Amino acid sequence: MPKITQKVYLEVKFASYKPKKLVIGLFGEVMPKTVENFLALCTNPDGPSYNGSTFYRVLSGMSIQGGAIGNASGKSGTSAFEGGKPFSPDNFKIRHTKVGLVSAVRTMNGDIDSRFFVQTESDAGWADDRYAAFGVVLEEDETGGMDLVRRISRVDVKTPQNSPKDPVMIVGCGVVED
Repeated sequence: MPKITQKVYLEVKFASYKPKKLVIGLFGEVMPKTVENFLALCTNPDGPSYNGSTFYRVLSGMSIQGGAIGNASGKSGTSAFEGGKPFSPDNFKIRHTKVGLVSAVRTMNGDIDSRFFVQTESDAGWADDRYAAFGVVLEEDETGGMDLVRRISRVDVKTPQNSPKDPVMIVGCGVVED
């Protein structure tokens, strides 16, 4: 696993659960622009932010997808750069061999915006060379960790989009200070 250069959190609320923090370690040395985008979307008080967005798709046994800023359906998102324009991935070096990897969802043109997915299986080779992994869910004291991801992955969904029947909201986000 690459070195974690920063930690951020997404505070997630759904069903009758109290909000829980999902802490994500970011691989800034290997994925600098992708991490810069994700970090900005976690900390931007006046522009696009993950705060108020949702986990819009749940693919049980595969991934949970979130962060479609400005488009609740998940068809597009908004980057933190140049008026929200998508950008090219840094690279595809990180292999999808670990539960909890966080990767950028790509646009139809192959670029990146705000959308991401959390891998819920240990072998997601289908994502290698197609999706840019840039972080990993961390198990921190008093946070949701992979238990929170697993709970989200089991919510009831509407077909055919696999969107949660009840919203899975990101109600806060920011940097984890060490």
